[in-house]
Amino acid sequence: MTPNPTTRPLGRTSSTVAGVVLAAVCLGWVVVALIHPTSLTNEDVPTWMVVHIAQLVFAPIIALGVLALLKGVKGPTATVARGAAVVWAAWFSAYDAVAGIATGILIGGDARTAGEYLFEHGLVTGLGWATPGIWLLAVIPAALALRGSRPIVTPVALVVSALIFTHAGPPAAVGFAALAVAMWTGLTMRDHSDLS
Repeated sequence: MTPNPTTRPLGRTSSTVAGVVLAAVCLGWVVVALIHPTSLTNEDVPTWMVVHIAQLVFAPIIALGVLALLKGVKGPTATVARGAAVVWAAWFSAYDAVAGIATGILIGGDARTAGEYLFEHGLVTGLGWATPGIWLLAVIPAALALRGSRPIVTPVALVVSALIFTHAGPPAAVGFAALAVAMWTGLTMRDHSDLS
């Protein structure tokens, strides 16, 4: 059976659009990582809130990007990466909502003591410590699963994106920039023969 020629360009176009959007979200997170306050004073609260609301929006999009990279890829490493990407988005969102948004609201209002208590609570600390490990469970297996089916830069960039574990500052910015490269190359330079 001959492939429908009108389907293949549409597949290429949707992959290119997805690559552009996902790379843009990753680059947006580069900016967020660089402006993320390292303390939470009253002056920092507006930036703190913007950063954490942006992260809450970006996290599920990034997880969808990992799933898009793995579309059509079979095997145990791809399965582990898919599951970990979904868990990471949920886990990171819970952490960000409490440690970021809720504490920012409390500290920015008249409840600084409550905000500091919430930020330092064992449950919030646990959420924060587990998040990087879950990210590694998503990107390392994804990189292994994509070897040979994507340009070599894609799995290498996924491994470098492990720097996201730092959450903020220049190392995280490098991790998100690497993730932008992985999303761009993995989605726009993939083999489109399966899209017929």
